[in-house]
Amino acid sequence: MSKTSFSARARSIGKQILTIMRHVLFHNGWVKLIAILISLVLWAGLISQDESLTREKTWQNVNVSVTGEDTLKRNGYIIVNDLEELLSNISVTAAVPQKQYDTADVSIYNVRLELSRLMGTGTQELKLQSTASSVYGRVINTIPSTVSVQIEEYSVRQRVPVSAKIDVPYQNGWYKEWYMPNPAVDPTLITVSGPRDLVKDISIARVLIDPESLEWSEGTLVTTGEIQLYDRAGKPIESPLLDITTEGTAIDTVLIEGNVLPTKSFSISDQVEFLGGTKEGYKIVSTKISPETITVAARNEVLEQMNEIAFDRIITLDELDETTVFQIKVQKPSEDAVLSNDTVTVTVEVERDQD
Repeated sequence: MSKTSFSARARSIGKQILTIMRHVLFHNGWVKLIAILISLVLWAGLISQDESLTREKTWQNVNVSVTGEDTLKRNGYIIVNDLEELLSNISVTAAVPQKQYDTADVSIYNVRLELSRLMGTGTQELKLQSTASSVYGRVINTIPSTVSVQIEEYSVRQRVPVSAKIDVPYQNGWYKEWYMPNPAVDPTLITVSGPRDLVKDISIARVLIDPESLEWSEGTLVTTGEIQLYDRAGKPIESPLLDITTEGTAIDTVLIEGNVLPTKSFSISDQVEFLGGTKEGYKIVSTKISPETITVAARNEVLEQMNEIAFDRIITLDELDETTVFQIKVQKPSEDAVLSNDTVTVTVEVERDQD
């Protein structure tokens, strides 16, 4: 075979091969697609098994724990910032191994603000801390990475007295048709702790009771009330930084207990009688009775038997020649009864008759 014929034949075979390859590439796309998919699966499998390869995973609005607050207080300091607000918008990014990416949770890294090592007052910058995991990787970024806190001295005020006060129109134990003297509170003493500038001004604690909210009935009334702190001038002191405790237990309310009696009112002014008169040449200008009504608080069984109140109704004028004040003693219907007034004052105004 000549050299020329061999070359021609080689060129012919080459053209045939190119034609076949062109046909495969342009007319068997599904074969290529399968090949590509198989390659991707194999690649992903290899990547997922390689623990040295990581992917970044980010969480928003992360719940940051605060540690060391008790230690800080034992050291005599307290943070006065609103930590909940300071830590309300924290994002965390971690480098997570490919194999653990889907199951990784931000709680694994224990993102926290550590306070126990703080010393001294003033403004300090604290870095957010986290814990690395041998399985889930580590945190590589937090936004923000630090927070600015204000530190003040911490103080404890013990044996702050507590009392109950019922708002008006409750007056001196009397409320509409009921009577309840100053109720007892439990506990009677509390401990208040917080920033020194607030604690030093605290004088007393009161529980304000709204009489309209109580279920009034004869007998023992038991309820609870919220504690309100006051300074020496009687101005309320309020702050979320103040802690109230009793015997080491945190409280915000106290127990209130009082003895309730029903009441009944009696007119006095129309029951007073006058005997005698003034001295010759004088006359009575006016008579004033105070109070004109007396209210009795007693058990229902006592009140039901009362039609009037017992007192000495007769006042002997005995030839008065000047304005005179008489005191009349009112009698209690029972030993445990309470009177709104136990004395009636009668004033007889006398002047010389000019006629």
